[in-house]
Amino acid sequence: MLKSESDLPKGIYEEIDFAVLMQIAGRMIAQHVEAIGKEASLSAGHLSVLGMIHRKPELVQNTYGAILAINDATLGRYVDKLEDHGLVLRERCDEDRRTVRLSLTPPGLAYIADVKSRLSAVRAEIVGDLGDSDISILQEKLVTFLTAQGPDLSMG
Repeated sequence: MLKSESDLPKGIYEEIDFAVLMQIAGRMIAQHVEAIGKEASLSAGHLSVLGMIHRKPELVQNTYGAILAINDATLGRYVDKLEDHGLVLRERCDEDRRTVRLSLTPPGLAYIADVKSRLSAVRAEIVGDLGDSDISILQEKLVTFLTAQGPDLSMG
């Protein structure tokens, strides 16, 4: 059994497919997020939904699922739990009662601010040896990739 990352065979990641590398990187980052959410019995998925509602408030619920690549059933369970915790507010639209918009409650805003602060504190651990310019380039490329691969939100 490997004792640490330094025990990994040299060059282990070089021959791994792009899609698998993305999954591995996502899991590594999610571990940090999971540790923060665990105290409130929330997963990285819950925190992703909270963070997206914070960034883009009052969108239609299924739009958040499309952005985050979460199916409607899973998103519904996440929002139920976030609502039960008093962090998210669901509001039915007057013009179409089937349409639900999401926003953060004041406790939700305070909670996501705390999460962001705590993630900032472990940023060095998350980004490893990447410098600011490396991170900027990686972020730019991920935005390009996700924009090209992501959902068509023009209907939402």
